[in-house]
Formats: sequence, C-alpha cells, structure tokens
Amino acid sequence: MKKIVLGTVLLSGLFLTACADDTVASSTAGKISKDELYEEMKESVGPVFLEQLLMSDVLEDRYGDAVTEEQVDQLYQTEQDRMGGEDAMNYSLMSQNLTPEQYRENIRLNLLIEEAVKEQANFTEEDVQAAYEEYVPPVTASHILVQDEETANDLLNQLNDGADFAELAKEHSQDSGTAQQGGQITFTTGEMVPEFEEAAFALEEGEMTQEPVQTSYGFHIIQMNEKPEKGTFEEERETVEQLMLEERMGDSAVVQEALSKVVQDANVVINDDDLTSVLQAYMPQPEAEDTSGETDSSEDSAADSASESAEDSASENTDTSEE
Repeated sequence: MKKIVLGTVLLSGLFLTACADDTVASSTAGKISKDELYEEMKESVGPVFLEQLLMSDVLEDRYGDAVTEEQVDQLYQTEQDRMGGEDAMNYSLMSQNLTPEQYRENIRLNLLIEEAVKEQANFTEEDVQAAYEEYVPPVTASHILVQDEETANDLLNQLNDGADFAELAKEHSQDSGTAQQGGQITFTTGEMVPEFEEAAFALEEGEMTQEPVQTSYGFHIIQMNEKPEKGTFEEERETVEQLMLEERMGDSAVVQEALSKVVQDANVVINDDDLTSVLQAYMPQPEAEDTSGETDSSEDSAADSASESAEDSASENTDTSEE
C-alpha cells in the first residue's frame, strides 16, 4: 500500500453533545464546557488534526472529481487480500484504533495527494520513453528458502522426482511472507537481492533452478511461473507512467512541493492565533540572508551551522529482499 504522506490523528468514539449551556460533560466534581474541551484538544492534537482537515478539504476541492469510489474500493480490497482476508484486515485495523471507513478515508487522501503530485510532475515524452526503455514487466515465480545447502538439495531431488512445489514450500520454506502462498511472489528488477534476481530472470516459464541459489538469507530453489513479454511503448505507457508517479510519491521533497502549491492556491486563513503556524511548512519560506561578503571564517561558521533534514520513504515489501 502506498504510504500515507500526512500524519493522521483519528479520534474514534468521541462524541460532543451540545447542551444549551455548552456543557459537554458533568460530574460531582463540576462541569466541562465545550471551550475547555476545545482548548485541551487543541493543545494535544489540534495542530496535526487541523492540518489533516485543511489538507483534505483543499485536495478534495481541487481533485475530488478525479478520485472515484471504485479506486478506493479496489485499493482497499488489494490490501485486504494482502493481509489474508477480511477478518485479518479488521483485526489489524482494530489494533491501530482504526475503523474500515477511516482506513478508506486514508486511502482516498493518498489518492488525492497522488493527483497533486501528478499535476506537478509534467512528464515529458522523452521522460516516459526513457523509463519505458528501462522497464521490465513483473514476473511471477515461486521459491523455497532453507538455511542449509543439504536440505535445499534434498528438496530439489524431491521436486525432480515429481513432488509438488507449492506443498514443499508450505512445509519447508522459511520465508514466512510467501510460504503459505506456495512460495509465490511477483517482482521486477531491483526488488530482490541480486543473486536471487539473476537466477530467476535466467529461467524461462516452467523452468526451475537445478542448483540451490545462495543469498544472504539462505539457499533458494526458484521456479519461474509467469514471465510476460514486454509490450509496445503504447501498450506499456500507462503502467510506466504509474511507476514514474509512484517513484515521485516516494520522494518527500516532491510531495512537499506539490502540496505547497495546492495550499498556497487555496488561500487558507486560520483564525485561531495558536494554530496559525499549522500549514507554515507549505508556505513560501523566507530567503536566507546573503553572507557572501563576509570573511572566510564567517562563511565556514555559517556552513557548519547549516543542516538539511531528509525524510526516507518507507516501503512495505513482503519479498525475500526484506526477510
């Protein structure tokens, strides 16, 4: 699942009951007013929650028509299948204090952010053509991972004698992410460790490695299931552009720039003085003072004090490259 770029605070189970005197709750200890509750919430979760609400509003206003419920449903179903079904999905969401509807809202928000990045990407024909030249269609293979070569050779002999690959993978493979799927995994270049990838792409459909493939994770037996041919430029164009977009989505600086453009165009006004800095990161930043005329020692001091922060994009993979 593509990473949700914005921080999210989800306040489940909290209902504010408006009374005539603005009392939200009362006890023998006294009353709690809406203003008191607001101030407490503003202090603890206000900035993050307001940022999410504002960003959702401006993105929805600008790109809402481009994101369909069918897209949200498809991504939700894909994630549900990846987790092992509806029950597993619900358990995972419950452990994060999320409801299915809240998770769908996060998916939609991520799709809206993707539209913003797409609008700013401006891929040229040359960009797409170059990406197409490097593109390799994903293949589907199965593998069995064990820790010693002797066991791998024993399993290889069983397979050559007619044993079922999927059954042996379920019984013996130590790759917990693929074992229950019979060792099956879909990947393209750059997603697996080099030794595994080289051996796999050397196979034709239906072929199996005849010697164990050693990687840092152990010894693999690999069988190639599907190895599709690369289509023409026009046939693969949509897929290639989507991969280019996903690469941009993984660059926090690109995402920040796209969201800044949307926020600045939306003319956001925040009336609460305590929250006016919520979207400051998306506003034009003041230019640094020019110190070029200062002495060399001053320049060195300025250079020493300057720092950059970079946010690494996390990717979730279940392949053998992250076992």
